[in-house]
Amino acid sequence: MNSDTPPTIDDVAATAGVSRSTVSRVINDDPRVSDDSRAAVGRAIRDLCYTPNGAARSLARTRRISTD
Repeated sequence: MNSDTPPTIDDVAATAGVSRSTVSRVINDDPRVSDDSRAAVGRAIRDLCYTPNGAARSLARTRRISTD
């Protein structure tokens, strides 16, 4: 990760030792994530000062709505 760019979901996943899907599930409060994985992702998010990209989240929501 370049210090000039904000951390990505991939950076969080690598730091936590989980998949990017698991990070997404934690962010979206999916109950299927184990407590250990949830804690690891939470630590990585805090350590990296990660915040979800609002534009990407909006685009993902728009795609989900338009394909239903």
